[in-house]
Amino acid sequence: MQWIYLIGDDKFSLDCFAKMHFTDSRKTIMNDEQLEVRYDNNDHAVFYKEEDRDDIRINFEPSDLERYLQKLPFDDPRWIMLKYSDVKVLRKILCEKGFPKDIMIDCDGTDLALEGLIDKSRIIENGTL
Repeated sequence: MQWIYLIGDDKFSLDCFAKMHFTDSRKTIMNDEQLEVRYDNNDHAVFYKEEDRDDIRINFEPSDLERYLQKLPFDDPRWIMLKYSDVKVLRKILCEKGFPKDIMIDCDGTDLALEGLIDKSRIIENGTL
């Protein structure tokens, strides 16, 4: 499984995705901790419950976290991890009608060539903005 972080403001939660229709999906399953979207051929994606600044802190050195937070356009950001089985599933989700337009995407240093789908200014590829 590959993963990215979706970053939004203090209202950003799993509910943002629970309301979406995922084209060509076979099944969606939601509980308090995650939303799973299943497609044909064992392709799938899992959105995990949002994390706040205190939760995400363990992924950073203290000085790195502060620099990272200063560059985000949100006063009180929330992170949702999105794990996906294949980049084509990620691309499909990013193109869905109703996918939040006011979020940032942290690709954790990986260039996923998402510029054609998402405004480049919203993509964090190398841990910095």
